[in-house]
Amino acid sequence: MSLVAASLMLASCESMGSMNTVNSNAANVASQTLPATVVSAQQTTIDTSSTSRNLGTGIGAALGAGSGALLGRGKGQIVSAVGFGALGALAGRYTVDAAGKTAAQRLTVKVDGSKTMYTVVQPVYKEIGLIPVGTHGMFQLGGNSQFIPDGM
Repeated sequence: MSLVAASLMLASCESMGSMNTVNSNAANVASQTLPATVVSAQQTTIDTSSTSRNLGTGIGAALGAGSGALLGRGKGQIVSAVGFGALGALAGRYTVDAAGKTAAQRLTVKVDGSKTMYTVVQPVYKEIGLIPVGTHGMFQLGGNSQFIPDGM
């Protein structure tokens, strides 16, 4: 049962962000938009928070123990609950770790007509994919800084 729940959690997570979705911290935030060109691009990963890992571990343990408690009788039932609980905890933690990593890029952009450069780590957006060096676009400088290539 815990493996089914873990599989569903994994299937429901996406490894790439979407430009069409913003978190609540980005709402009502003013930003300055500057024309810029990418001078450096490195692939990286945005990692899951420890809170998500702990939640996955706890849910996995609870589902595993509940499933294990349905097996056996007496002390065997306790042993199977403990064993399945441990396996569920491992599965829950692994699933959240695997699902909680977001493909990202560390981009350094140079503002057109200036020596000013900015570096930002942003998700690899589904609509754009990896952004290569030399790409021209707009750099949004503010609470939710990001680089958006021309034509997006």
